[in-house]
Amino acid sequence: MTEFQIIVGLVICISMVIKPFLYKPIALRYPAELSSVFSSVWILIAVIACFPFLGQGTVDRLFEKSLLIYWGISILKGIGLWGFTKLQQIVNKNSTSSSVFFGFISLALMSLTINLFFKEGLQLFQLLCISGFGVLGAVFMSFGDAKRLSAKGKLYFISLIVLGAFFGVSDHLSIPKLGWYEHLFASYLAMFACCLLAGISKEDWKNVFQNKQIVAAGLFNCYGEFLVIYASINILPVSFVSLFNRLAAPVVMIISAYRYKEQTIKNQLLFGVLAILLAVPLLMLK
Repeated sequence: MTEFQIIVGLVICISMVIKPFLYKPIALRYPAELSSVFSSVWILIAVIACFPFLGQGTVDRLFEKSLLIYWGISILKGIGLWGFTKLQQIVNKNSTSSSVFFGFISLALMSLTINLFFKEGLQLFQLLCISGFGVLGAVFMSFGDAKRLSAKGKLYFISLIVLGAFFGVSDHLSIPKLGWYEHLFASYLAMFACCLLAGISKEDWKNVFQNKQIVAAGLFNCYGEFLVIYASINILPVSFVSLFNRLAAPVVMIISAYRYKEQTIKNQLLFGVLAILLAVPLLMLK
């Protein structure tokens, strides 16, 4: 990697470290549903603003029969994002470490799914890493910070793993056919539609646009989403973007141990480092 690529990677890593702590105070103070609203609203505003520059051909693709299934997959991702964001905030309220650690296990489940159904060709040591993630996930729920979650909280943690894996599979299927912009647009439009169907109060709308803490979190989430997509397409291989993204987790876990007394720094660091060691072979898939 060039020096510029490393800098971009570190910017991604730092961004992913900051995000959980912007969302944490909101998780503590507001209903989890509000996070689905402001996350979808601010990204949708950015996507619509970019339409004149990035939306060429989007309308034509809507009427291509061969692409209908991929539009459907993007919409399903948006529906999943609506539920995912709420569940992640519920988990974040009780365990910030768990709200980021699930991503490693999702990565393994996604890789296994793509290998089984789309013949990506995992090697033996990569399959062993996936098995290791299953073991590590069970250990984290028993001896890591996830052990503090209630039975329902642990069910939410498992749901995050499954949904996170589905998002990776949906990206794998839809982006090459629709384009990243169209996939992003359809996903967050569907997510926002779910928020509307669930109901958005006047107070929620006021918070989305006037509460400085919520506006900052929404804008930062939007920035992070576009940064990761742009870097994946123009600067870094997707595997390295994923690697830098997940390098943030051990840092988040250490900060959480210090700030929120989530286990000990040694315990948090151990799980984070083990997860990265298992993730690297999967991230290097060709």
